Amino acid sequence: MPLRRVNFERNDVDSAYDPRESKPAEKLRARDSDHLIQFRLAYRALLLVSRGASERDAVQRAAALDPRSTGVKREALDLVLGTVSEQDVIDILVRNVHPEEKMGMNARCLFRLTAYAMLRFGARGQTRRIEHSLRAIAPIDLLPKLEFFLGTLPAIDPTQLLSGLRDSERVALETHHPVWWVAYCFHILGRGDAVALLSSRPRPRYLRVNPLRNRGRTTLPKEIGVLAARLTRVPSTPGVYIITGSPSAFAGFFSSGSFQMQDLASYLAIKAGNPTSGEMVLDLCAAPGGKTAAIAQLMKNQGTIVSIDYSPARMKSWRREVQRLGVKIADPVISDASRLGLYDSFDLVVIDPPCTGTGVFDRNPRMKWHLSSESVNRYSILQRHFLESAASLVGEEGRILYSTCTLTVEENEHVISSFLKSHPEFETRPILEQYGSPGLMGLADCRRLYPHRDRTAGYFIARMQRTN
Repeated sequence: MPLRRVNFERNDVDSAYDPRESKPAEKLRARDSDHLIQFRLAYRALLLVSRGASERDAVQRAAALDPRSTGVKREALDLVLGTVSEQDVIDILVRNVHPEEKMGMNARCLFRLTAYAMLRFGARGQTRRIEHSLRAIAPIDLLPKLEFFLGTLPAIDPTQLLSGLRDSERVALETHHPVWWVAYCFHILGRGDAVALLSSRPRPRYLRVNPLRNRGRTTLPKEIGVLAARLTRVPSTPGVYIITGSPSAFAGFFSSGSFQMQDLASYLAIKAGNPTSGEMVLDLCAAPGGKTAAIAQLMKNQGTIVSIDYSPARMKSWRREVQRLGVKIADPVISDASRLGLYDSFDLVVIDPPCTGTGVFDRNPRMKWHLSSESVNRYSILQRHFLESAASLVGEEGRILYSTCTLTVEENEHVISSFLKSHPEFETRPILEQYGSPGLMGLADCRRLYPHRDRTAGYFIARMQRTN
């Protein structure tokens, strides 16, 4: 949210409230009703996010309580993502209005949504509609405080929040990131590149043709018809397209398994492992199944994949996904990837371990407010355990593919360097040289992809070959 002064005029009225409007009254009421349902859904979802749910899961769970909200889930999710992403500045505004208030989560979520909606959309002539929706969804006991908040918010100048701050603190508020993460990015990337990363727009959504449901082809199926105009081919990556507009237009093709939604960086990580037909592949941290399916597609459903995840619930999602996409060679195992207890020998071990997710803040903004430098260190320890556990399972001339959706060196280059020092029988190999940037700390064979440079999730990818 750009820190700028926003003037709200009390006579700002959306055209839906103009009695001179020529549209039929029932259409106006329908628009108002959708707007109200959208805000109610967003408010309920924010409460679930405050209890630990992801933004998308929260919207889905809240929408299940009200069948009328199905048509506004996309708009509600945008409200939720925006509110959570800009939570730092929003919370300062709330404290300015209610400095002494011991605020419960119901009130905090309501005021966060109010501040985001008014600052984002209030200056576009939607003030009255927004206020009407907020009053309608507010618990009765919070109405007086909401009225006070609505009356006071226009007088606050958000640009004053930057006065007297250090550079990293100012950039943190301007880009809506924790100060520690801004300082970290300054350190590893330099200030200019760091600001570009922190200010980058949300990456595009990618769709990939599934050859297992398309007669082995990566070309667009003919039945896609006019929707093909909404897809832009990604050069040098056959079968991968950027979606223009909402992915929901392709819902029928998703349900049939013709397409797979997968970020380009995630797919490139699997390509870097070079899985081929007839191989034995171990897929660690496999749920919810997107990478398993990509492996099977590159193997043309010939060979064996052993897919491991610790969570029975996540493995249910894995089963649905691999079935939808026509995967026939993957066997699920519920186990702890750091203590596998396997004795097989694999040609390829794919490790996509839990990480801090600093490369996907645009889709999961709540994560950035819960992470710290201590979180980075905890994850790096876990990732080293995964690598150690997998090393003995790599067959002669086999390989390990390690990837994360985070940009910290502790979870990437440090993990790989430590592993190579303790395992001289492995060495890195060049990968994806036409994509991304070389790894840091001298690990030039590895690849990094950045949201601001590559229009993908932030990713680190390394392939290590057994050389004995």
